[in-house]
Parts: sequence; C-alpha cells; structure tokens
Amino acid sequence: MATLPRNIAWRVPRPGDSYRGFPKAWLRFGLVVLSLAWLLSFPFPIAQEPPQNPSLRQIWSYLPTPRREALVRQFLSVKASARLLMGDDGAAATGRLLRAEFLNQSLRRPATYAEPEAALEEAQRWLNVLDVLKHGGYPDLSGLPVAPRHVLPFSLDLTNAAAAMGIPKGILAAIVDNEQMGGDKALGLSRGIREVANQIAQDLAQTAGTSGGVGAVSHTVGLAQMSWQDALKQESRIRAFGAWDPQQPFLRNEAEARIALTNPYLNFLLTASRLRGYLNNKLGLAPNDTRPLSGHWLYYLGPAWHNWPPGADAVATWPYAFHGFFKGLLYESLLSIQN
Repeated sequence: MATLPRNIAWRVPRPGDSYRGFPKAWLRFGLVVLSLAWLLSFPFPIAQEPPQNPSLRQIWSYLPTPRREALVRQFLSVKASARLLMGDDGAAATGRLLRAEFLNQSLRRPATYAEPEAALEEAQRWLNVLDVLKHGGYPDLSGLPVAPRHVLPFSLDLTNAAAAMGIPKGILAAIVDNEQMGGDKALGLSRGIREVANQIAQDLAQTAGTSGGVGAVSHTVGLAQMSWQDALKQESRIRAFGAWDPQQPFLRNEAEARIALTNPYLNFLLTASRLRGYLNNKLGLAPNDTRPLSGHWLYYLGPAWHNWPPGADAVATWPYAFHGFFKGLLYESLLSIQN
C-alpha cells in the first residue's frame, strides 16, 4: 500500500471544499488571475516630458477651469499691453518669458513666483513703468527689484561698450543692475567683503604674479562681475570688432586683467565681448561675427546667461532672469534718454 511522504501536508477533503465539482482553492486562484488581468488592462501612468510649446491650458491643466480661464484672459491682456508698447516682437518675447515662468511653476522648477497670478501682476507693473517712460513721465520704481543708482552713473560707458560689441545697451545695463543688487544684500556686507577680497587678490597678482588661493574666492571683478580668466580670452573677438587699440598689447596675465576690470568701460567691454560670443553661438553665427544684434528675446538671454549659463539654455526663470528681461527693456529706454 502506497503511503504519502511525511513531509507533505495532507488533510482529508471536506464537503465544503468544492463548488460544483471544482476545488475552491482553484476557484480562488482563478479569481486572483482574472482580477490581475483586469487591472493590467488599464494603462500605467508614465512620467512624460512636457509637450513642446505647450498651450496655456496644457500648462494649467492642474487648475480648476474657472481659474484657468481667468488666467488665460489676464495673460492675453498683459500680452496686448506689451504689443502696444513694443510691437509684435516685444509681445512675443514677453509671452515667451511668462509661458516659461508658468511651465517652471507647474513642473516645480526654479521660478520667480509660486503662483501664475503673481507673475502676471508683476509683468504688468513692469509694462506700466515702461509705458510711463515712453510717454515722457517719471515712473515709480518703488517695490521693483531694480537699482538705477548703481547703473545710471555709468550710462555713457555702458552705451559705448555695448555699441562696440554690437549688442543692445539695455542688456549690459541689466547685468550690472543684477550684480550690484546682489552686492546690496546683507546691508552691503556682501559688497564690502567682495571688494576687500578683490583688492587682496589684485595686490597678490601684481606682486607675486598670481592671486593664489584668494583668487579662487575672488575671480570675478568689477561692476559686471566679469572673471579675469574670461577676460584674457576675449582678444580675438574684441580685435575683430575693432574695439581695441591695434597699437596696444592685449591683457597678458591675471594682474593686468584684474586692473582692467576695475575700469568701468573695460569691464563692460570685456563683459559684452564674452556675452557676444554666447549670443553668436546661440544664433548660429561665427564666433567673431560682428553684425549688430537685435530682438527682444536678447533681453532675457543676456542677464540669464551671465548669471547661470545652463539656466539660459533651459529657459529657467530665476528672479535675475525674469526681472532681468524687464530691466533690460527699462534701461534701453533710460540710457537712450540720458545719452
């Protein structure tokens, strides 16, 4: 008589263990399989990249419909204001900046504001300032993150340096404003520490030939915070533009670069040359192409790239980039009036 191995659990089937001749254990297994098959018939949510050039309704798909439609109307109103002030190109650039801000907000990327309403209201404030200026008035800049006291005293140098490198002067002025506003943080402590470090680094570079470890802390110099390393790389482009005396040697070492960058005009010229190299590349031009550049989107690219090059390519909208766009437009008008 055959016997079951002792290591196999066994019990005698009971009357309730089957249903219409099918073991209930099998039925339970079958139900589990069918349930899994039913669940798998639904598509799994897959994280996807945002659509290219998404519409506002796509960007704001997470918002309730009434709020979304109100925002669309507000956006169109802001864009209409920009068109009246700057024409189609200016309106397109303003809309592009705002769309980037909204998309960054929705994707939790770096953005200036947490909510789209705040960005639209601030954009309209900037446009109102530009409108007052356009009509010969004196705009109220209180509450806006702009520091003309650091920029306007150098209006002639800014204008000449930008013209020498064929870029709009407002872009260069916005960069200086951003950098000098950064120096105002902590009641000017940031600026004071930076200036002391720069002076120590310059003294070391002149006496020892290099600033050493101090230079690692203080490698950007002057009003536009241009790095002395980048300054040494600008010779070919600056000479191509005819912006350097052909009888004079170009900067040859750290000490000369640091001294040059303390001169406002040379600081702006070297900064403009570096920026021009990026813009030429961005626009598909040769590195030393000298044709004058124009277009409202440049007012975003310039300040954004100067502070954080990868961010400009990703259309990040940190405050220095978002406000830098409007600062550039503001200074383009202000410097034209002053000069």
